[in-house]
Amino acid sequence: MARAPASSADRLSALITEIEAEAYARGQADARKELLDLLGGGTERRAAAKASRGRPAKPAAAPKRRPSDRKRAPKGSVPRFVEQALRDNPGQTPPEILARASDDMERLIKLPSIRTELRNGGRQGKYEQKDGRWFLAGSDAGAAATGPPPASETLPAGEPGEAASDATSGTSSTEASPSSE
Repeated sequence: MARAPASSADRLSALITEIEAEAYARGQADARKELLDLLGGGTERRAAAKASRGRPAKPAAAPKRRPSDRKRAPKGSVPRFVEQALRDNPGQTPPEILARASDDMERLIKLPSIRTELRNGGRQGKYEQKDGRWFLAGSDAGAAATGPPPASETLPAGEPGEAASDATSGTSSTEASPSSE
């Protein structure tokens, strides 16, 4: 009885050796074929071999975008719109600029686009921000709103000649009046 298992083991061992030898021979043949393909012989075989192995190749070009239902603002319309809005009325916030949209093309502009234009334009020096409000650079950036008004705007309405004569003579009303020393 001891012989039966030994002969079975011998047969099994021989079968495994035979399978390994066949697999090794197939591997050698495949390697030889790939080397020949790489060296330039058999371009047709290379294409067939690549197509049959592994996962299918992805398409080279990116898939085309599906047209969306949402329309986009025309190129260049956001900077023009923001500049015009700030030229007409300096010192606006992005929502106030967006509220000035009057026609259909301007209504296509979205708030994030306005914010991006203001941020990028601020870095380029086109716009300035003060207290959360945006101004065109080079303008007085809110000087009328934050600073004191010019002297010509503070003159009393009833005495324009008197104030003008004081300004031309170089004396102020306190210098012209006698003092009690």
